[in-house]
Parts: sequence; C-alpha cells; structure tokens
Amino acid sequence: MRFSSLRYQTLACALSTIVRALELPDYIGLKTSLNRSVLEVTLHNPNSPINLWNQDTQDGLVDLVGKLQQDNETKVVIFRSDIPRYFVAHLDLSIPNLAKFVPSFGNLIYNISALPQVTIGAVEGRARGAGNELLVALDMRFATKNDTLFGQPEVGSGLFPGGGGSQYLPGLIGRGLAMEYILSANDINATEAERIGWINKAFDKTADMDSYIDRLTSRLRLFPQSALSGAKDTINLRSAPTREDILHDTTTFVRQLADPVVGQISARTQKLVQNSSAFEVELNLGEIIPLLYDDDA
Repeated sequence: MRFSSLRYQTLACALSTIVRALELPDYIGLKTSLNRSVLEVTLHNPNSPINLWNQDTQDGLVDLVGKLQQDNETKVVIFRSDIPRYFVAHLDLSIPNLAKFVPSFGNLIYNISALPQVTIGAVEGRARGAGNELLVALDMRFATKNDTLFGQPEVGSGLFPGGGGSQYLPGLIGRGLAMEYILSANDINATEAERIGWINKAFDKTADMDSYIDRLTSRLRLFPQSALSGAKDTINLRSAPTREDILHDTTTFVRQLADPVVGQISARTQKLVQNSSAFEVELNLGEIIPLLYDDDA
C-alpha cells in the first residue's frame, strides 16, 4: 500500500514530536538516564552536601515535567539521589523571594502527581520537608532500611508543610498518624514507614531494592501507556488531593512565613549550627528540633 504525501508528512511529524519529547537537556540540579521506556531522575544539587531543594532543582523538574506531560513513550519515571546519606534534606529557605517560589513548588508537586507516567521513589538517606512532599506525591515509594529517615519537620520551625505533605500523608497513613508525625516534626525510619504505609516496601540492601524495582518496571513497560495513565487517573480520583488543595497549603505557608516566631526559631537554629556542622545537625534533625526550645522550658 502506498502512503499519500499527506500521510507521510503526518507520520514524520508524529515521529519528530516523539524524538523531541525524549530529548532532555543537561540540568544543573538533576541527572537523567533513559533506558527504553524507563526514565531515571537523580536529584543532585552540586552545591549542597545535604541535597537541598533549590532553584536549580525546581527549574530542572519544571522543565522535565513539562516534557513528560507531552511524552507518550516514557512509561515509568524513577526518582533517586546520589548524594550520600540524603535524598533531599528539605527546601532551601535562603532562596530569594521564597513567597513567590513556594506556590510554584506546590504547583510542581501537583503536576508530578498527575503525570501520565508511573512515578516511583527509590530512597536512601534523609527525605524531609520538600523531599518527602515529592515522595508522597509519587505513585510508589521504596527505601533501604539503613540510614534512611522520612519526616515533615516544618512545625518544629514554626511553619507547616506547604507543598502537599499535609494533603498526601493522611491518605497514605491515616489522619491520626499524619497528625502525630506532622505535629511532632519527628522522623520515621524505613521499617516503621513500611509498616504504616508511608512507603510501599523497605529493603535491607540497595541491590535488593533495585532488583525489586527492576522486576516491577519490567512488567509496567509491557503495558500500554494509555492503560497505565487511565488507571492512575481512576485511583487519583478518590485518593489524591486536587491542585486547589495543594495551593491552599502554599498560600497558608507563605502567610506563616511572616510570623515573628519563624525568625526567632531560625536564629536559634543558626546558633545551634555554629556549634556543629549543618550536615551533622540535619542528619539527626528529628532528635535535635526539641533543643531549639530549651530556653522556653
């Protein structure tokens, strides 16, 4: 059968669109690797030993997500980190014009949760604040048991989750447990996180986690993307917050930034860091937060 000129042009245009969708630039705060229909995204802030979520992280993910929204070839996106002992510590609060940045962050988190691709978190190290908000917005989460902690520490800093943590966690672990961990600003390890549903599964070794994810993605890549995306939509319809829900949190978070108590606690934090490295303080943040209130005891 001979194709008409118009049909040749249509096919060429479609193929061109697919190629462009899969072409990713070199990001400052991300590394990407595409293997067939599975994309690995490595969170890597070259200027932060605790892998803070900064403007480069945000800009890279906004661009990447925009491309994935138009891509009908990629079926699975895996998020991980290569910074030792940290997935993402939290949002970099020194970002200029934070009041403008936070709504953009919330919008990004929603867009990630609504991607047509299946999204998976592979966690080693600390995932707190913005890092945990990214994770709970993903479709699945897996982690190694050794040296991995999750948390929403914002209340201990006079704030509260501003990018969806308060919206997603109750659906995963229930209202009471979400209240416990968000209000106490305490950490949870991978074993306990698995038990209560914060993550899907915890593993003793990195190789075991990677092998499990590989087996899972080998099945997912077999299925039509339209079926994967459609199934996600039906699940999200009853289990995921809306964009408006998350943007409500960003608005109240920005308002809370103006509370004088936030500046006071920030000053105490800086004083604490002077007596130790920020790296060490962040490692055990859940245990250290109460020390910020010793003067109030």
